[in-house]
Amino acid sequence: MATALLLSASPASADPLAKWLDAVETCAPARPLTLAVVGVEPSQTALSREQAEEVRLAIESRLQATGRAKLAAASDVVRIKGLREGTTGLTADEAEAQIRAAFSGDATVFFADPQREGAKASVRLLAIGARADCKATSEPIEVPVREGPGLADIDQLFSGAVRALGQAAAEAASVTVCPFRAASGHSTCGAALAERLTIALDAEARSANRVLRGGTLEVKRAAEGACEAGGENLVALGGFDHDRQGQSWMSLEFRRGGAVLAPVGRRKISIEALGCDPAMRPFLDHVAATAATDRAKLDIAALQNPFSRGQRLDVRIASSARQKLYCWVLAPDETGFVALPVRGGKATDAPGDRRYPRGFGLAEIVLQEPFENLFSCFAAENGLPQALEARWMAASPGADGDAKLLSRAEILDLMEQIRATPGVREATTRIVVR
Repeated sequence: MATALLLSASPASADPLAKWLDAVETCAPARPLTLAVVGVEPSQTALSREQAEEVRLAIESRLQATGRAKLAAASDVVRIKGLREGTTGLTADEAEAQIRAAFSGDATVFFADPQREGAKASVRLLAIGARADCKATSEPIEVPVREGPGLADIDQLFSGAVRALGQAAAEAASVTVCPFRAASGHSTCGAALAERLTIALDAEARSANRVLRGGTLEVKRAAEGACEAGGENLVALGGFDHDRQGQSWMSLEFRRGGAVLAPVGRRKISIEALGCDPAMRPFLDHVAATAATDRAKLDIAALQNPFSRGQRLDVRIASSARQKLYCWVLAPDETGFVALPVRGGKATDAPGDRRYPRGFGLAEIVLQEPFENLFSCFAAENGLPQALEARWMAASPGADGDAKLLSRAEILDLMEQIRATPGVREATTRIVVR
C-alpha cells in the first residue's frame, strides 16, 4: 500500500510547474499568489511572435488550473500603454494607474531560455518577488505550439540586428538595403526579405529614442548589383538559401568600408508570411517567372525555336494598345543590351503586330553562333519616367553605333526601377540558336 501511495504521488512531485510554485510561495506568503506574467523577451528568436503568445497563454491557463495562483495583467501592459497614446480619452494619470496595477502582484514572472523543437516549445519560469529580494527558477516546462518550417521570426531577427547596428554605429545617418542574394541563382524571397528589413530600419528611424536624441536615419533601397560598401557608405547585405529539404535560411550583415557591423549568422527561417517563392532559378528563368505579364495587351514570341545557325532572327511583338515599347536582350551571365527603341528609328508606340527587327526599320540579324538568350519587353502607355528614359536611351543602338553592353549591376538596377514604375507590363520569349 505504501508503495502504491508513493508511486501515485511521484508524478505530482515531478511536475516542474508544481515544484516551481512551491518555491515561489516561499518568496510570497499570500494565498493564492498573484502573479504578473510578462512572458519571453521581445528580442528572443527561438519563437515567433505567434508562438510566444501561444506559450504565454498556455502557461497562464496551467497556472490558473492549479488553483494556487491568480493573474495580473502584466503581459498586456503594452496594450494599456497604447490606450494612453491613442484616442481613448484616458488621462495620463488614469493610464499610469492601469500600468501600475498591471504589474501589482506577489511576483513578476519572466520566461527564460526559450527553446523549440518541432511542435514543442520549452521555457523556464523565472519569478522575482515584489521587493526583488527573492527569486525562483523552474525546470524547463514544455508547451505544444503550432509547427512551422522555420525556427526564427524574421521581424524579430531584423529588429535585433537593427538594435545591434544602433550600438555599433549610433552615428550612422543613412543605410542602403540590398536584396538578399540567393546562394545559387535567384529567388523572389531576396527582395521580400529586403522589404522586411527596410520596415525594421524605418521603425528605428522613427523611434522615440532616436528622435529625442536628434538623430536621423535615411533608409534607401538599391538593386543587388548596385550595392557597394565604400568609404562611409553603410550597406545592408543579406543572403538567402533554400535547400532540397524545403528549408529556408538567411544571413545578414551591415558593412561600412572594410568593417562588418552587427552580423546575423546563418539562421533557419519561415517564409510563409513573406508571400514569396523560394525556388532558386537561373537568371533568365527568374526574369521570365517574375515578369508582370498581360498577354492580352502585350505578347511576344520567337517565331522559330530553336533557330539554326545562319537563319535570320524573327520575333513577333503584338501590342493591343498604344504604348511605348522598351525591349532588350538578356544573357545567362546577367549582361545584356537594349534592342528598342532605336535612336532615329521608327516609332514603337503604335498598336498592332510587328516583327523584330525588320518591322522597326532595322537590318536583318543573321544568327551565327549558338546561344540561349531572353528577349524581354516592357510597355508603358506614357513612356518611362524621364530619368529612366534617359538611362535606357543612353544604352540604345543608333544609326551611328551598336547598343552598349549593360553590366550585371546596370541590368539589375534598371529592371528593379522599371518594374517599380506604375502601369508597366512585360512580356518575354526565349531565343535559342543551335
